[in-house]
Amino acid sequence: MTKILLQAGHQNTTTGATGAPEEMKNNIRIRDRLAQILISKGFQLTLGDANFQSNEHFDLALAMHCDANYPGDEGGGFVACADKSVDNVWNESRRIESAIASEYFKHSGIREVDSRENANTLYYYWWYNLELKTPCVLIEMGESIDPHDRVILADTDRVANAIARGICKAFNVPFDVPNSPPVVTEPVVTIKVSEYNSLKAKITSLNEANKVIQASLALKDIECLSKLIAQKDNITAKLNDVIKTL
Repeated sequence: MTKILLQAGHQNTTTGATGAPEEMKNNIRIRDRLAQILISKGFQLTLGDANFQSNEHFDLALAMHCDANYPGDEGGGFVACADKSVDNVWNESRRIESAIASEYFKHSGIREVDSRENANTLYYYWWYNLELKTPCVLIEMGESIDPHDRVILADTDRVANAIARGICKAFNVPFDVPNSPPVVTEPVVTIKVSEYNSLKAKITSLNEANKVIQASLALKDIECLSKLIAQKDNITAKLNDVIKTL
């Protein structure tokens, strides 16, 4: 099973950069929805905050942010990975980065900008243990305070699905699968011919025995009725004898 780590940028940070206005809550909200979507596609998910550390290997560690910090806050985002100096599996990180970018911007409506203009690209890989050879990717989903981007970022499903499409593409998992009702099948029991004939003979024998029992019970019913009639006649005669003496 493909294992994905989703890190919400700036979550639980108390010192240093705590993100742009509205950024942290966007990161957490979209990350949590993205996790639900990926789980439904068969991925195994781990959620981490800004302080997350682990010795566990992941097939992808995705750091999620929405503040590219461009002058003037004109909006836009990017998908990036670190360079080879800090990423021992750069080729895989780059492959996944390209797959996510190819789907995210066209489905989200966020403008794609050049990640090289952002000085923070390498920062998000400090915490990771390079010996684990986990591909690491950073996504700046847009500008949290840009008038255009903030409307899109508020649409949680739109943004989360756009990222999920890219991750599914990277790992060859179908995303657009039509929903169909589950197929319910009745269990089929197969009986050999010899066993069938044996069961049929037993049923016939039981039916014959049942007829004998019913006949026997009918005879007993007649005997009981005869005894009751005789007892009734006897009591009636005694009552008549008593009446005659009055």
